[in-house]
Amino acid sequence: MAFALLALSLLVQQAPNNGPNCTGGVAGAADICLADRETAQAETVQGAERTRHLQAALDLYRKAASAANDPSTKIKALDAATRTLDTKHLNDPSALELTLRELIGLAPNDLQFMFRLSKVQEEQGEIAAAEDTILAAHRQHPQELEPYKMLAQFYARRATAMSKQIADAHGPSPTAADILGTPDNNGIYRVGGGVPPPQRADIPRYPEEAKAAGIEGVVLAEVVVSEQGVVTDAKIVRSIPMLDEAALETVRQWRFRPAVVNGQPVPARMVVTVMFAQ
Repeated sequence: MAFALLALSLLVQQAPNNGPNCTGGVAGAADICLADRETAQAETVQGAERTRHLQAALDLYRKAASAANDPSTKIKALDAATRTLDTKHLNDPSALELTLRELIGLAPNDLQFMFRLSKVQEEQGEIAAAEDTILAAHRQHPQELEPYKMLAQFYARRATAMSKQIADAHGPSPTAADILGTPDNNGIYRVGGGVPPPQRADIPRYPEEAKAAGIEGVVLAEVVVSEQGVVTDAKIVRSIPMLDEAALETVRQWRFRPAVVNGQPVPARMVVTVMFAQ
């Protein structure tokens, strides 16, 4: 009997340490501990096995959040859950967005959750929602510097993306043939400054409903200017929905000095801006 007890004691001492003891403590803490183990296991395997461990971790984090009595434990569990839902793990943006909203409700003064929500929305193409989320953080904390930084970074990314969209819409950069005056298949030249600005500083008609709603900004339109300096085609390339029609109506009335190639007026394509401000 003594020999058996000694052998058992030796086996216990030689057993591998699989991490901290996940028993006891505050409500929810044990499940967070178990979930952390599952997350660590997921990092050591691939494929379906990795997904299984991540899903088990997520379920345990959610269980911990439900069982927790104090807000800090609940926030810790949900914050950890968001890590399993990001693009590097389970990649479930819908569930991630819902969890972040829950965290915002629990910790409204912790702006990191609002900024992370905005990033998820932007990655999903919900650009207006992403902007609104950062603006909400700014309105909530108007004296904080961080919302301004996040807005600046957001607008910088949008400006870069918009520039790329416009460049893609216009096709590749002008070649030497373009510069020498080679028209496209429709006989239209692309100009990068050869067409001067409108001779008349037309002021666009400001739609009353847009003005009443406080909507303002800059609409970009791509126009084709004929040899006579008349706009023969116009389309919106950067939209403000309530202002688009007024912008198109305005540019169609503009008159230009036509582009000249080899001494002759030619049809040309260019992008113009129409600004609406109260």
